[in-house]
Amino acid sequence: MEYTKNGLKITLEELRRILEYAENRAQYGNMESCLYISGGEKPTIKQYCCYAECAPINHTYLAK
Repeated sequence: MEYTKNGLKITLEELRRILEYAENRAQYGNMESCLYISGGEKPTIKQYCCYAECAPINHTYLAK
């Protein structure tokens, strides 16, 4: 996954892994069952907790 002039470039395999992990966290980790995609110069894909006490998961933290 990397940032390009066209936006966030992510392979289908990487996207599948993100979705599988997000589904697992939603089922077993008190995370929401949806993802939030923010735009801008460095787009992010985040998953928020159902409760206020935990931090969101940034699924794009390894993007270069």
